[in-house]
Amino acid sequence: MFRFLPYLKKYRIYVILGPIFKLIEAVFELIVPIVTSLIIDKGVRQGDLTYVWHMGGVLIGLGAVGLGSALICQKFASIASLGFGTAVRNQMYEKINTFSHAEIDRFGTPSLITRITNDVNQLQQAVALLIRLVIRAPFLAIGAVIAAMLIDWKLGLILLVATPVIALILYMVMSRSVPFYKKAQKKLDRISLVSREGLSGVRVIRAFSKQEEEQQRFEQAASEQTETAIGVGKLTALLNPLTYAVMNLAVVAILWFGGYRVDSGGVSQGNVIALVNYMTQTLLALIVVANLVVTFTKAAASASRVNEILDTQPAVTEQTTRKIEV
Repeated sequence: MFRFLPYLKKYRIYVILGPIFKLIEAVFELIVPIVTSLIIDKGVRQGDLTYVWHMGGVLIGLGAVGLGSALICQKFASIASLGFGTAVRNQMYEKINTFSHAEIDRFGTPSLITRITNDVNQLQQAVALLIRLVIRAPFLAIGAVIAAMLIDWKLGLILLVATPVIALILYMVMSRSVPFYKKAQKKLDRISLVSREGLSGVRVIRAFSKQEEEQQRFEQAASEQTETAIGVGKLTALLNPLTYAVMNLAVVAILWFGGYRVDSGGVSQGNVIALVNYMTQTLLALIVVANLVVTFTKAAASASRVNEILDTQPAVTEQTTRKIEV
């Protein structure tokens, strides 16, 4: 993956500023539960409608600034990722044009097409998420836990226990599903190969009445791809139920023990609501991290396939001739 960093050199200003704006959005997102807590404790509880409207305006302001920062980051990420993809594709296309028939036959035309389209798309997506989420998601998860501990360390321990449990579930599911994504890439090459051979040789296939055999070849390739996709689906289907079950149990624990803390005067109702919001933010941030792992795993597999093209030396090279003036 690090080999592709020179392709981002032209867009380094976007790569630097994008995460900064996304970090600004994350900071404001962490402030929102605190403002909500103040609205409940000082506005709703005391019946101060003016204070509610005032802090409601603060929430709108935080949302507007966060939205603006997110849009700027999105624009920077789009410019950098699309420019990166264009540069990689141009380099690959230039390299493929130097290949002799031996290299073309070794890779296969369908595989070359898949690598220059789908694999580069995976790298583009990885670059976009790198700019948008790599710093934001961990910062949001850690920041939510720290903010919860600052509000009330006893209730914050619930987040401190629930966060590693959710992270462990994500790790167990992702570690078993990642190999399927690598297999899926190869299965896609197989479908492209069978499709190209069937379409380009359709006259020969009809002349020898081989339509049924070709249909069986395509169905077999498609069924293998389907089995791989189903395998991934079965594993990832466990992700949301398990993580949300842990989150809901943590929320119940916060409300349960928070009720006792409110009765004893240790915390306020607004603080309990803020802790619930921080629990939700932590879960969502960890799910984003899990999706980043999947995306970068796909990108790593695609990067090795792209590098294989760029590292291949053609068996036949063109010799430049010099004109000799007489």
